[in-house]
Amino acid sequence: MSQSKFVRAEQQGDVLVITPLFTYATFAEPDVATELTEVQEQVDSPATQQVIIDLGEIPYFGSTVLEWMAQLWKRVKSKGGRLAVVRPSEIGREVLAAARLERLWGIFETRDQAFTWLAKPQG
Repeated sequence: MSQSKFVRAEQQGDVLVITPLFTYATFAEPDVATELTEVQEQVDSPATQQVIIDLGEIPYFGSTVLEWMAQLWKRVKSKGGRLAVVRPSEIGREVLAAARLERLWGIFETRDQAFTWLAKPQG
């Protein structure tokens, strides 16, 4: 995904780092849907065991992005992996807390913190 306009994905070892580049109201736009499908395919790849979603490029997000993140989590969880969220805005942190997602996902200020958490054995 070299010229991503909507979401960037970078493979770093067995971790796929996904960065939404703008806040989506809907995924109906064909280009958005295409990029999101490509990201889902990367999550499903045997090379990906863990996922980090970096929210640092968007000031807020709504239920559409939250649902997409949940879908990615389910995909990686089915392979025994985990999902971490990094750099959420203050509003984003409130949304994640209201949904009680810190019980399911790691939520961190930096990518380094997320990589450290993902490297630890689950348990």
